[in-house]
Amino acid sequence: MSDSRSRSKSPRRDRDRSKSPDEDMDTKPARGGEVDVLKISNDDAAFILGKNGKTKEKIARVSGAEIDLFEHSLTLEIRGEDAARGRAKKYIECVMAQRVGPVTIDEQDHDADDLTTISVPSEAVGFVTGAQGNFLRSVEEEWGTLMFFADFRGKGRGREGDTEKLAIFGPQRGRRGAQLKVMAAVETKVPGYFTDKQEEDVDGVEFGTKTLVLKPDELSYALGKKGMTRKKLARSSGCIVEYVGYTVFMSGSADERARAQEYLSWLFDQLKVDLP
Repeated sequence: MSDSRSRSKSPRRDRDRSKSPDEDMDTKPARGGEVDVLKISNDDAAFILGKNGKTKEKIARVSGAEIDLFEHSLTLEIRGEDAARGRAKKYIECVMAQRVGPVTIDEQDHDADDLTTISVPSEAVGFVTGAQGNFLRSVEEEWGTLMFFADFRGKGRGREGDTEKLAIFGPQRGRRGAQLKVMAAVETKVPGYFTDKQEEDVDGVEFGTKTLVLKPDELSYALGKKGMTRKKLARSSGCIVEYVGYTVFMSGSADERARAQEYLSWLFDQLKVDLP
């Protein structure tokens, strides 16, 4: 894409790859918030743009910032509030790192309010990633997140024994939905990995999680053909509903969790009627 309105100076073509985006960035005032201008390499530009521009769109959606890529001047313009621009720059740095090697995340980001991490057993990493990354990309699309396996600098390393850490960036609800989707996939490949050490319920008013262990016949009934019943439960209650092994996880506000539990109980009452 070419745009003669780019306000950036021509970047150096031999950009030092050891630099972070902040080292090649200018910040300018603009209506509706400041605009950060990043100078990038030609290879980075193609990687950030992605197929049909999907990677750039995904970064913009998850960060909440507006991103324009000017290929003729090899610059990125990032608009939005300070927090949104900060998230966008962090995600862009991670995407660029993926092109040349593993993504490394500072330990201080481990507690960031836009990040959830999940340990995935090595034998399930390929299954969770999917062919050409298709499973992770589908989860990102469904939940509005950005996901990749990463090494963590500091006390918590990316690899712990026979596991690898998956980083999930995005808003709380999207991160939780993506996390549960990955947990369900891992449990399919390595039964009991999560359910043998069941996490405790979180009884939050704004956001929490309720779990319930199902019987085999209940799980089949509550899942439905191609997962349609689960999707209907989630849609009608407004709650995140996911089955990890035989455990149903219901995440959302207190009202959403209550509705999901109520609708699930109605479903099981119908199951009792249908059984001979």
